[in-house]
Amino acid sequence: QARCTHVGARGVATSVVRLGGSPPALHMPPPPPPEFEPDGTPKKYPLHQPVWDHGYEWEHWTLLPAGIFHTVYYGDFAQDYPPYWAWLQSYPVWVVSPIMIMLALIGMVIFQNAGSIGIRPKRYTIEWMQANRERERQENTNPVTRYLDRRRTERGGTWIAQYSLPWHPYWVWMHDTHDPDYPEFYLPKPESAHLHYEDYKRMD
Repeated sequence: QARCTHVGARGVATSVVRLGGSPPALHMPPPPPPEFEPDGTPKKYPLHQPVWDHGYEWEHWTLLPAGIFHTVYYGDFAQDYPPYWAWLQSYPVWVVSPIMIMLALIGMVIFQNAGSIGIRPKRYTIEWMQANRERERQENTNPVTRYLDRRRTERGGTWIAQYSLPWHPYWVWMHDTHDPDYPEFYLPKPESAHLHYEDYKRMD
């Protein structure tokens, strides 16, 4: 029984280094002694991190690695964040992430094209694009693509994006922009950007 209980034996974690052991954790020094004001009241230290009272009380806990063999239980509290971040983090990540990514992409597109707002290049007017389609018809430009588009349509209902989606950043304010220099190619509204596989007659 004494052999089973190891009476007098010392564990590795409670042994000093000179006896072959080593404590797994370091002991931090004790805190400094308390300080007092001249009137004898305990000295108060300002908390530089604000604690918000906005009504959100969620807590997010997660295990974070600490070294190789240990983990730390880390918590996020709603009171540590401003109201807008607390509201945003009150929803799951899988709900917020797609919305944030989409807003970031929209913001980047608007920022990159902000200098072109209101600009109406002549090459994107309705008559100019119609004349370009007529040139494509006469020169038989890109016949393989039109052939493949026709074959895809014959197989069933297939939506071909290039005939419907905008292909220049000015399309928002150029849906009714005309070029008076080419009245023979007038159209009331813009057609597809390029020649359609059904377009085989003259465009004017």
